[in-house]
Amino acid sequence: MFNSVLSFNPDEIKSNPVAPQVQVESVVYSNPKNTEKAEHTIKAVNVTTTTLPYDQNRVTFNYVGLHFVNPAQNKYAYMLENYDKDWIQAQTQRSVTYNNLAPGSYIFKVKAANSDGVWNNKGATYRIIIESPWWSRWWAWVLYIVVFGSAVYGFIAYRSRRLIAHNKILEERIAIRTHQLSEANEELHSKQDEITSQRDQLAEAFDDLKAAQKQLIQSEKMASLGELTAGIAHEIQNPLNFVNNFSEVSVELLEELTEEAKAGHNGDVIAIAGNLTQNLQKIQHHGKRADAIVKGMLQHSLTTSGHKEPTDLNLLANEYLRLAYHGMRAKDKSFSAELVTDFDEKLSKVNAVPQDIGRVMLNVFNNAFYVVNQKAKTARPEYKPTVEVRIAQQNGSALITVKDNGSGIPDSIKDKIMQPFFTTKPTGEGTGLGLSLSYDIVVKGHGGDIKIESVEGEGSEFIISLPNN
Repeated sequence: MFNSVLSFNPDEIKSNPVAPQVQVESVVYSNPKNTEKAEHTIKAVNVTTTTLPYDQNRVTFNYVGLHFVNPAQNKYAYMLENYDKDWIQAQTQRSVTYNNLAPGSYIFKVKAANSDGVWNNKGATYRIIIESPWWSRWWAWVLYIVVFGSAVYGFIAYRSRRLIAHNKILEERIAIRTHQLSEANEELHSKQDEITSQRDQLAEAFDDLKAAQKQLIQSEKMASLGELTAGIAHEIQNPLNFVNNFSEVSVELLEELTEEAKAGHNGDVIAIAGNLTQNLQKIQHHGKRADAIVKGMLQHSLTTSGHKEPTDLNLLANEYLRLAYHGMRAKDKSFSAELVTDFDEKLSKVNAVPQDIGRVMLNVFNNAFYVVNQKAKTARPEYKPTVEVRIAQQNGSALITVKDNGSGIPDSIKDKIMQPFFTTKPTGEGTGLGLSLSYDIVVKGHGGDIKIESVEGEGSEFIISLPNN
């Protein structure tokens, strides 16, 4: 009798401890892009390596585990080196297919276990080599490099020939252009000499023109002075007549005084002496009047200094209005016009150059008298020439308004009336500088303005504005 105990785990009891033998039965390959072509089968008995073209890269591996105890329950695991990262459990599946394998070398490994889970880890292996396509093989790359190098060389050679030809063309063009530029430069120098000659001629002509302009301006001044002189001569004639008359009477009274003194008539002597005194006083009065007129004439003839001073426009306008009127009468004895004046007695003195403003007034007054005199020669008998002069203060400016009832200024020439040398008078009667000089004196010299309002056939109105701050 044995006194012992036997124990065991039924799960550890294996009736099948032998692992199966693993064998790759066959390899089937085909073109995955062309399913019409038949598949190719390689029996893997005694064959461990197969090389396939690049387009035959659909590969199926058929394998088997040789164990005859319940073989249907044999289990498998496989891995394709360079493709699978780890073993893939296939369970009882006995084949695997790989599609579109890239060119390269692959090793297919497969292992199996019997129905009791005893694994044959050594398994079986099969090597597959997928060839590269011809265009990616080394000799193809060499060919590519040769072709590319030849193409680059050919392009460089072609480009070089083109550049040489292009440079030659450019050189020819540059030579032609240089020749043209040389000719143009010579022509330019010739033109420059011609322009220089013309410039010198223009400068000379300009100097002549300036000289002629100065002569015309001087002629205008002399014409103005002549008209002023005619008025002054008429003005000075009256006091001179009085001086002559009283001088003659005084001579007769002196002779009578001598006779009465010799006769001893003292009373008559005293009476005659009184008459002589009155005559001498009148001679002195009219002599001073003539002296004042002469001084005014000299003052007008002097070249202006441009120095501004407080000026009484009322007094200046009254004096030059009378001088212009008598000047017109001295030229035309039949001339007569009504003078209407309206002077603002409260107008303060204006800071101006008296001689210049006097010339402006004289020019405007002369033009007014001229146009009414011309109209009087062709108008109806009831026409009465009239010149109105108004002086007033308005918005910080002194306004001198000269209005006539002459023929007016046509609209077509109203904008030209202030331009130098423009005149509506017949040839020989005006230089066309009077109003132009007046415009320069008022606008440029005194910061004022001249406006013209005119209705053709009815008359004109000149409005001179001078600052009166």
